[in-house]
Amino acid sequence: MLALANLYHQAEIFYSIQGEGVSVGKPSIFIRLAGCNLACTWCDTAYSWNGSVKAVYLSLEELVNKVLQYPCKHLVITGGEPLLQQKVLLRLSALLPEFSFEIETNGTIEPLPELLERVEQINVSPKLGHSGNSMEKAWNPSALQALAQSGKAWFKFVVSSESDIIHLLAEFEHLGISRSRILLMPQAKTRDELNSSRRQVVDWCLKYNVRFSDRLHISIWGDKKGV
Repeated sequence: MLALANLYHQAEIFYSIQGEGVSVGKPSIFIRLAGCNLACTWCDTAYSWNGSVKAVYLSLEELVNKVLQYPCKHLVITGGEPLLQQKVLLRLSALLPEFSFEIETNGTIEPLPELLERVEQINVSPKLGHSGNSMEKAWNPSALQALAQSGKAWFKFVVSSESDIIHLLAEFEHLGISRSRILLMPQAKTRDELNSSRRQVVDWCLKYNVRFSDRLHISIWGDKKGV
């Protein structure tokens, strides 16, 4: 069984385009899992972990049947924090051998080696101080290094100030992780917030020679969920 986020009284599974990161624009089936080991103050999917609604539990067979309804063979596993359920995800991947997998994680949990072998891409979004989490809880150097060494990880950061960028670049240099794998992303939940912060983040990307990640789903659908 997997615990999925409950959106509009049903398990949150939907077909859309990837809105963030290096595979932006790619048609994907999204599965949003329930539960998280962090509690970000600005999280735009807090319903998946804060207890406001109960999770929806599906068997792997039920989940596979839902996935096969879509004209796509690329899965994005998001959350919440998917690696809290990684043993079950490994079993799911075995049931869908023809699918490619992309996993989104906050970078605090070391992935199983078998899962690393199976996934195509890992989008790691470590949380900085402005998230409201203590750095002792949100920053796990050994997990970040394990993810980086897989060669499949990209690190995308929600940033709200230049000091955030200076801090994370210093930390990643200390860990030996190349800034070529880093993406900076505006903190935004709505089109207006995105439009007001996008240009500043682009300027920071140019200044520090790191990639920019837009939030295409917000540009298109605003704060609508399940798209």
